[in-house]
Amino acid sequence: MNSINRTLAVMFADVSGSSALYKRLGNLLAKRSVDDTIAMMTQETQEYGGQVVKTLGDEIMARFDTAQAACQAAIAMQREARRDGVALRIGIAYGPALLDNDDIFGDTVNDAACVAHIARANQIVLTQRLARELAGELLERCQEFDRVAVKGDTRHSLIYRLQWESATQSHSATTVMSIEEIAGKMSGYQLSLTLGELTLTIHPEQTPYIIGRDPASSNLHIRSGLASRDHCHILFRRGKFVLVDHSTNGTYVSGPEQPEIYLRREEFPLLGEGTISIGQPAERAGEWLIHYRS
Repeated sequence: MNSINRTLAVMFADVSGSSALYKRLGNLLAKRSVDDTIAMMTQETQEYGGQVVKTLGDEIMARFDTAQAACQAAIAMQREARRDGVALRIGIAYGPALLDNDDIFGDTVNDAACVAHIARANQIVLTQRLARELAGELLERCQEFDRVAVKGDTRHSLIYRLQWESATQSHSATTVMSIEEIAGKMSGYQLSLTLGELTLTIHPEQTPYIIGRDPASSNLHIRSGLASRDHCHILFRRGKFVLVDHSTNGTYVSGPEQPEIYLRREEFPLLGEGTISIGQPAERAGEWLIHYRS
């Protein structure tokens, strides 16, 4: 076997809702529709200089030498699929990969598979590294989609949605911002936490922010016996900070005009201002009551 390290764009694209398609059309017609879509995606891949690595049922895995070519192919696929009445989900990543004969392996492949699973029908989702490779019109078509931990990585990074609709269609959908505009907008988000005389400010790039009893792993150390070692996390998702409880005793959270609620392995958006109480209601929290403001 000949293994070569290459920097590639890797794409996963599949037919969204294929199970429902089989139920609606029956096996013969549904399979014909899926086969036609696979053939179309293969043709578009080749048209933009890519290569289909493999097909997996109603999904293709493809590789491209450049991020631009992969995105152009993805846009062409979505437009053709729409004309055929088919919905696609596409995820693309860019980075080093191991090319072994006709197959590819490595973190970039895993990242592409991860964002493909995040994508919904009619969406193209990109990793942050791929989005940074784009320029011109393709860059302008990128918009912030979410901040996630890509599979196998504990750090959260931005992922982007690539708008592929025509100017008229995209105008009626979500306004598209460039990555530079997104970065500026992201810098405006912040969450303040106050614990006693200590006030902390959290920005999106500092999430996940961990609150817990373990001083080695927690960003905010709570020395209460009711706190779990890894009690709760604050994440940033789609323009807001969200508290996610991971604890044994739960977390009590209040919001503006929102009475205190109890969370256990649940989450709560931290909008406006309110309180976070670790393991017990706010009225009994004493020195460990956290006030937040977003």
